[in-house]
Amino acid sequence: MATATFKVNNDILNWVLQIAGTQLNSEWINKINTWIKGEKTPTINQLKNLSKKSQIPFGNFFLSQPPRVEMPLLQFRTIDNSGITDASHGLLSTIDAIQLRAAWLEDYRIKEGYSKIAFIGMGNKKKYRSASYKEIAEEILKYFDLVKGWNSTLKSNQNAFNFLRKKLSQKGIVTETGSFVGNKTRDSLNINEFRAFVLINKYAPFIFINTKDSENARLFSLVHELVHLWYEKTEIFNYNFQTNPQYLNKKLEQQVNKISECILFDKDIFVKAWIESNDLALDKIYEIAKKFKTSPIATAITAKNYGLITQRVVDEVKGETTKNVANRKNKGGPNFYDTLAYRIDINFATSVINSTEAGDTTYLDAFSLLNVKNMKGYDSLKQRVEEKM
Repeated sequence: MATATFKVNNDILNWVLQIAGTQLNSEWINKINTWIKGEKTPTINQLKNLSKKSQIPFGNFFLSQPPRVEMPLLQFRTIDNSGITDASHGLLSTIDAIQLRAAWLEDYRIKEGYSKIAFIGMGNKKKYRSASYKEIAEEILKYFDLVKGWNSTLKSNQNAFNFLRKKLSQKGIVTETGSFVGNKTRDSLNINEFRAFVLINKYAPFIFINTKDSENARLFSLVHELVHLWYEKTEIFNYNFQTNPQYLNKKLEQQVNKISECILFDKDIFVKAWIESNDLALDKIYEIAKKFKTSPIATAITAKNYGLITQRVVDEVKGETTKNVANRKNKGGPNFYDTLAYRIDINFATSVINSTEAGDTTYLDAFSLLNVKNMKGYDSLKQRVEEKM
């Protein structure tokens, strides 16, 4: 008896390769490419297995064109990805999860009598329309009780990120992190697709940081998304540090980048450190990046903007940065619940736990919101959250 096969449209197969991301191993990728080239035709059983592996509905393989996923947030990408027709399963699933949490937290905070967060949209006030980038940066630093050069006084990239994250949390802004979808460690998020995103909400604004990005790049992403909250502008941050990026909203992104630069690299401190260093330009960049707890590429762009180096040096640093990120491997870390307690925002987790203990939220809803499977997971996470308070 002949094995049933089906010739899948190549547009569908290319779409599968695009959105499945790291869910597919090299064997599956090679197999799909042979189907695209027409060297082989997939069997129905192979398509069923691919459906399960890629989490793409089986029926989609029989369509003539890829289905369009309608998600309003996708239109707010920083860069115009002309070659990308759809978002990956990983990005869509992560957005779904964060939107669910934001909706819950907004409802919770309104019921508890919280006020709207004044910072959201503050940059749209008339008095800030003619303010310089430096002046706006100073206003943002003041709002979060930060001083100029705050990040240059901390011990490490992680210390600086955690310090700012805590400052944001104290003002009601939720920051969550992750490098894979939910708890599926084999379902990685794609750093080439997005570094971070921000959801605007007057009561429950959320920033999500993709920790597939290098540790020294995450602080810039966090500050960048914070400035988007200042302007009350939702965004998926997929900046690729190209020389002439194709911004979807060029004026806004240039403003956000300049203000972020002022928040992270106080010009007086930066230039003083540059002058005092006896190293060559390239070495100075890595030295100052370490001082400000930021990435070498962000440091190089700032040095160019301050008139200290040329674009050639920026391009050289960019090449090294791209290579280092590509070669970076995940390190072993703490156990599952310690990691989960770090990924999830402490104030959000506390709100869910308090609401659940008061009987206002069901345990099943709490499990979903906190990304745990059962009561044992809930208790383990609760213990770690209480230790952090």
